[in-house]
Amino acid sequence: MRAVWRALSSYSRPQVWTESAHLLLDLVVGVLLFTWVVTMVSLGAGLAITLVGLPLLALTVASGRWIATAERARVRVLLGHAVPAWTPLPTGVSWWQRIVRRFGDGPGWKGLLYGTLMLPWGVVAFTVVVTLWSVTWSLALFPVFGWWLPNDDGSFQPTGLALVGVVLGAGVVGWVMVALLPRIIHGLAMVDVALARVLLGPDEATALQQRVVELEVSRAAGTESAAHDLRRIERDLHDGAQQRLVSVAMNLGMAKDQIDAVEDPKAYELVSRAHDEAKQAIVEMRELVRGIHPAILTDRGLDAAVSALAARCPVPVTVHSELPRRLPPAVESAAYFVVAEALTNIAKHSAATSGVVRMIDRTSTLSVEVHDDGRGGAVAGDGGGLHGLADRVRSVEGTFRIASPVGGPTVLLVELPCES
Repeated sequence: MRAVWRALSSYSRPQVWTESAHLLLDLVVGVLLFTWVVTMVSLGAGLAITLVGLPLLALTVASGRWIATAERARVRVLLGHAVPAWTPLPTGVSWWQRIVRRFGDGPGWKGLLYGTLMLPWGVVAFTVVVTLWSVTWSLALFPVFGWWLPNDDGSFQPTGLALVGVVLGAGVVGWVMVALLPRIIHGLAMVDVALARVLLGPDEATALQQRVVELEVSRAAGTESAAHDLRRIERDLHDGAQQRLVSVAMNLGMAKDQIDAVEDPKAYELVSRAHDEAKQAIVEMRELVRGIHPAILTDRGLDAAVSALAARCPVPVTVHSELPRRLPPAVESAAYFVVAEALTNIAKHSAATSGVVRMIDRTSTLSVEVHDDGRGGAVAGDGGGLHGLADRVRSVEGTFRIASPVGGPTVLLVELPCES
């Protein structure tokens, strides 16, 4: 009885029912998909010599992706297996480019192949599932009604003892099949899953590559969005808070002159102190704005922005640049802050007498080199400015290297991908 109960408990779970439903639907889906694919391919091929044929064939290939989308959903809902989707096909500028790309679309052709194979597989799956269910439960229940088989004269009486062995044997075979039926159905369903994984989605290596590309695009979009937000904050501070501070400082300056004329020392001191603090706030605001995203970088590009940094550095710095074009904003921003941090370190820690900045656009990468003749010993340790620079460079998939032996010189080399 325990074995019988264990066999029946398999049918209390929805898996065997959903898998059976999926396999039975394979025939209906196979007929529909086979009809669609054969009709569209034949019609498109027949009209290929006309202007209508090529767009029709391109539409047929595109429908392979629609088939894949629908079938992946059916596999996910009924079989519980998620098949990864293909990367969307990029659209061309012209209708002819879109047609050409469709003809070379491997996932679309695989979807059409899946639609073609579903008919023979649907016939097999439907036949096997219907046969299994009917034969299994007919044999399992045979001991219940087998005793009342009709006699030769058509009367219904219990069968003789000669058939007892046959009836009981059929019942034993039936209950063995009852126990095996969910496993057989599951095995057939796994064939469906394998067919879907092969033809409706990328393999593991391709899926991983697609995921890497998606993450790269997502990270690039996030980096660009952050850079855009910083530029917006810089404009808001420059055009809003900074201008108001300038206005306050001017008004305090005029008030100081008026108070000085009436010879009120206490009021003059208070206004003078407020005037000095307003001017200091303006200086700090300008430094803050420059640290967020310098306006000169947006307006005039990396060459002008780095030249301005070098001009403000207390250590003499020579700038050599070969930048024939404007680079992506995220790359320009990363390169600017690399140079800014490097020049700050030169001024504060290196005891150098001179420095050099070289920037070379090598089409696919931007090479930024900063070196000085200081005492060396700089390391990109945790929490330091160089460590933050390394993180900034890695955020745009660049490479960061520093050579700074004790006694100098220090050479910082950064390479940033800048294909536009």
